[in-house]
Amino acid sequence: MDPDVKTILERARATATYAAGQAGKAAGAATKKAGDMAMLTKLNLQIFDLNTDIDAVYKEIGRIVYLVHAGGETQEAELDDKFAQIDEKLAKIAELKETINSSKATVTCPVCGKECGRDAFYCSQCGHKL
Repeated sequence: MDPDVKTILERARATATYAAGQAGKAAGAATKKAGDMAMLTKLNLQIFDLNTDIDAVYKEIGRIVYLVHAGGETQEAELDDKFAQIDEKLAKIAELKETINSSKATVTCPVCGKECGRDAFYCSQCGHKL
């Protein structure tokens, strides 16, 4: 075989091998990103469901308060139970939001709200230590 043709074929093989490796990396990154998006969607749906549950408990509290207003008996134990349910659901929401924030590539400055890189030590907007 002609040495020039052999060199061209070797270069083509090396290029194809490199391209296949890069395609594999890209596919892996896309798979990871899709998995991350699925996880975030699931967490956001859980937050939505918890907020819906909280709204239902607020409605129940309103019913109890109205019954008391209308001359019914005070049901403090039932109200305390409803308040505890709301507190529990709000704590779960905060936990889910923290999970979402920890999975992001950025952090939010607690002073000005600017999105900064996760590896940043100071906010690029206001200079607050992150």
